[in-house]
Amino acid sequence: MILLSLTIAPSLIILLYVTQSDRFPEPTEKIIKTFLWGLAIIIPAGIANDLLISNWNILKIDVSISHSFLSAGPIEESLKFLILVTIIGKYKDYDHPVDGIVYCVCLSQGFATLENIYYVYSLYGASYEVALLRAISAVPAHAMFGAVMGIFYSYYLLAKKKEDKNNFFILSILIPIILHSFYNYFMHVAPILGFILIIVGIYYSYKQFQKWNRKKIKI
Repeated sequence: MILLSLTIAPSLIILLYVTQSDRFPEPTEKIIKTFLWGLAIIIPAGIANDLLISNWNILKIDVSISHSFLSAGPIEESLKFLILVTIIGKYKDYDHPVDGIVYCVCLSQGFATLENIYYVYSLYGASYEVALLRAISAVPAHAMFGAVMGIFYSYYLLAKKKEDKNNFFILSILIPIILHSFYNYFMHVAPILGFILIIVGIYYSYKQFQKWNRKKIKI
């Protein structure tokens, strides 16, 4: 039970912090639905990652490159973006820009929860060390990727000019992919850079969350 708590608690703590700090609370059923979608996309993400990595191994592409820029980053963030565009973005309750951060963090923490269980229990055989490491690395990193995606998507919804809308739409998928890919790469070759990336990304996301959370801006 201690290991299980250590595995799932970081995601739930982040989820609770974001939802409880929101001055314009989202319906509980939408938060749960979004979290469950995050759980669901781990399956296609795992299948796609395995297929791609197998191909890159055959081609003898360096592991730090294949696991970062050519698999996990693009696949996982694209799947999150797909849910954002087709489901979350259509919520009638997504009516404030801060909602983009809230919902995308919920989505990312659903993904991070099941991914954590897989890593801790299946891939590394019930490892406390892995659970602790991921609690301060992969889990907050996923929250940051989600927050950044939600920030740029809200800017897309807020934009009036067509050119601005197109730019923010592209950035809302491109920036999370870049951040995720470089995070994975740094954790392979220079972990300290990975932690710096998390800190900077979380700081930016937190400041944006505070800015939008202060006043009622309608989309």
